[in-house]
Amino acid sequence: MIICRAVPTSPAKRPPLAIPILFTVVFIDLVGFGILMPLVPFYVERLGARPELITLIIAAHPLAQSIALPFWGALSDRFGRKPVLLASMAGHVGAYLLMGFADSLLLLLASRVLSGATSANIATAYAYISDVTPAEERAAALGKISAAFGLGFVLGPAIGGLLAGGGSIAEANLLRPALAAAGFSAVAFLAILFFLPESRRADSPSGSSGMNPLNTLSDLRQIASRPLIRQMLFVGTLVLVFLSVRESIFPLWANHRLGLTAQTLGFMLAWTGLVMSLIQFFAMGWLARRFGEVALVKTALLCLMVGWLGFALSFDIWSLLLAMTIGSFGTAFFQTSMQSLLSQRAGASERGRVLGTYQSASALARFVGQGGAGTLYGQIAPNAPFLLGSLAMLPALWLAGSIGRRLQVERRRGTRAGAHKA
Repeated sequence: MIICRAVPTSPAKRPPLAIPILFTVVFIDLVGFGILMPLVPFYVERLGARPELITLIIAAHPLAQSIALPFWGALSDRFGRKPVLLASMAGHVGAYLLMGFADSLLLLLASRVLSGATSANIATAYAYISDVTPAEERAAALGKISAAFGLGFVLGPAIGGLLAGGGSIAEANLLRPALAAAGFSAVAFLAILFFLPESRRADSPSGSSGMNPLNTLSDLRQIASRPLIRQMLFVGTLVLVFLSVRESIFPLWANHRLGLTAQTLGFMLAWTGLVMSLIQFFAMGWLARRFGEVALVKTALLCLMVGWLGFALSFDIWSLLLAMTIGSFGTAFFQTSMQSLLSQRAGASERGRVLGTYQSASALARFVGQGGAGTLYGQIAPNAPFLLGSLAMLPALWLAGSIGRRLQVERRRGTRAGAHKA
């Protein structure tokens, strides 16, 4: 069987309106994801699970994501970004509907696995942007897509809290948010199908008969063997382990410690999403040009360190909101800057695999963080996940400094940051 391999379009031939359309698509999909984000722990809790089991079921999503993402990345390199984005949206529709009607832990687990296995949207969107923008404009373009991610978390949690309603978690309606999330992903699917152009074009026929999983695994080992990329993957993994705590144990922690309702949690998460999106949309391009991505990564790690310590020390809603705001600066700086650094290390023909590998490592980190958060919370102390997260930023800062020194040596030698020399 003859397969047409997709190759990158030149940045000079960027499809008209491609970035605005992709921004809109990512925003719509992330609104759906954000609707459920603060509510997922309560879906599980209603079925009688303890915190340790709650976070393990939640963590099934990133575990499935970490396994599937490298293959989605390789598929997008070979066949194009659009088919992978369509498959991702369709999977989300099915997962959210399954979650809404789940009446057992097994069905809820299945919904989390399906959602994770089809979560190729963000990595593929970043690869799409890297296809159609030159390196000097990439941080600003990636920042805009990250801003769409953040804006989704502005409206999503707020909508989810309003749809859930109720004066307490026990009275909340959890079916309406799931149906709304499925609807948003369905709209994103149609937007991709009819309005988003492909960023990679078919080239001459290839003799390959399809994607070989063994070759993909070999590619992953080769990518991870490059010293700079390996260090970036490790820093990203370490940070995402503790960022994932907010997705799993934070809603329960805030409800149990401060008595916050689903609506209050939704609006607080909406505020932090607004902060992140404003930074990423309006400031990341200028900040990257002025200070460089490595300096922004270091700043992000300091903000996360202070933010997580603030979680543990918070005593009311306002002190918690301050800690969340500081942490949102760190999240905004870190996500875009690390993606930009990695995209600069990848050749045009492997961006999907490199960014897919990073997203896979991030998903595996979220599995560890989400799965372990319940044990730390229930067996050690409620504040243990946040205190450990703050402490873990010290080795991350040291590694970020090492990455900066390596890049300075390359620049002094006059070498271009190339994927084959990373």
